[in-house]
Amino acid sequence: MGIDKLSLTTHEMVKADYLREFWSVKEDTHRLKLYKYFCEMDYAQVMWRPHKFSDETNMRIPYSKIDINPKHFDCFQFLYDYVENIFNGQPDLEYLNVSRIDLTADIENLPMDVVFSRLHVPGFHRDSLSLYKGTIYIGSNPKIRIYDKTKEIKQRQRKGWSITEWEKSIVESGKQITRFEIQLSNFKGCLKDVVNDPASLVSHFDRIRFYDFEDKEKIGSMVGGLYFLMTKINRKLRGNLDKFRSQELETMIKEKYIASAKEWFQGKESLNLEGIPF
Repeated sequence: MGIDKLSLTTHEMVKADYLREFWSVKEDTHRLKLYKYFCEMDYAQVMWRPHKFSDETNMRIPYSKIDINPKHFDCFQFLYDYVENIFNGQPDLEYLNVSRIDLTADIENLPMDVVFSRLHVPGFHRDSLSLYKGTIYIGSNPKIRIYDKTKEIKQRQRKGWSITEWEKSIVESGKQITRFEIQLSNFKGCLKDVVNDPASLVSHFDRIRFYDFEDKEKIGSMVGGLYFLMTKINRKLRGNLDKFRSQELETMIKEKYIASAKEWFQGKESLNLEGIPF
């Protein structure tokens, strides 16, 4: 769906009685957390009533916060209906502020070895890059994460965690999916902005760049070490490198995000929002 996680804040009040009746609500009695009440639902976490600071400061903090993962919903309309049940009235998209949003693009049959061989992310300090168990992490805000999505799904499945129908279909199909994920914290916008123009967020993928280091025209003037390295790469990987050239791969990632966002947001006709680019 192009979006993996959403954090929403609002000054609207949640239906506390509904949450207590159908879910387990925890109370922070020692002011250790920002919000006094916390509820773990099946597809969302809900927090409300700031209480950590003085009354004056707490009044300036959004009364409610929702962390939700769109992957559990076939389209945006279903997510909106789910969120609507949490509030006393229909929440206005303009007053649901987005504090975090994760953008995703999934590429089929792209080996991580090709990513390692081509990846070039300008604008980040070297210390902000790390590699852990095959996953590439870059930066903090935005935070880039590149990993084998199929492998991650299988790991959660082995641990007995629930997976979505889409994730189940990926495992059963035997497809290898490489996910490019950009986490934007302190996002300056509301949910209506995202719904009206999700394609505008594709510009954040400009941070992910690739380099054809085996291009003889580009490395011809360099010392011979780079060319020597290319000759030592096994032929299978060399074939994958030919398949996923840098410019095509950068375009493919953006197209995948836009196509996924378009498909997910199309199921929102009943909202009658204007300015939808799809």
